[in-house]
Amino acid sequence: MENKAIATIPFQGFYNSLYSYAIENEIDQSLEWYAEDYELTEAQRETLADGYLEKNTSEFYYNVSKDYAEAFIYEIERDTGLALNARFESMESPREYNFQTDRLFIELPEASAVAFVDYILSNHKEELEKLIAQRFTSRDGFWSNYKNTLEAWGDPSKWDYNQLGTCFEIFEYLEQEIYDHSIYESISNGLADTLGDAADKMLDKCLEKREIREANERAQLKLAFA
Repeated sequence: MENKAIATIPFQGFYNSLYSYAIENEIDQSLEWYAEDYELTEAQRETLADGYLEKNTSEFYYNVSKDYAEAFIYEIERDTGLALNARFESMESPREYNFQTDRLFIELPEASAVAFVDYILSNHKEELEKLIAQRFTSRDGFWSNYKNTLEAWGDPSKWDYNQLGTCFEIFEYLEQEIYDHSIYESISNGLADTLGDAADKMLDKCLEKREIREANERAQLKLAFA
């Protein structure tokens, strides 16, 4: 059986980030559209606003995370010319967002991980050394469990997900591009499935009333030209 490696990838998480702002913005736009198109009352608008992220929430965040991870893998393979054969592995969320945010993990063959590190050492060694010092140097309020030099890390085949993830952090700039090109759409498409039952039923009734109203308007228009 092929040995596998796990790595973190750059991701802002769902708290005070690109993604949380996108979710809020999409909900606001949705409220405006429904309020105008369905002629919602203030009470109905409030029901709709409260209905988002009421159900299927874990699935929603999982799907957005998976879409992002797959897009990141695709883009990094294009950038490096490597076939990583990686896949989205999991998302980890903290109990509270005081000091941490959501983290994404990918799984890839150990041989691909070593080839990727070799590429980084050949093309981005200085950046990696700076990142290691920046991320793993102990300071007031932070105690690092890792050595803070590349040399001290030793054999790359024995690096864990944080060490491999530091190599992927070199490509942090890809996150904005991926968000712009595909992830906003993923958020937009997925939010509708998070509506709670009360909001769903309210929208169904509003749609029914709108269809009746439009049918009456068409009938009156026909009579006017009869």
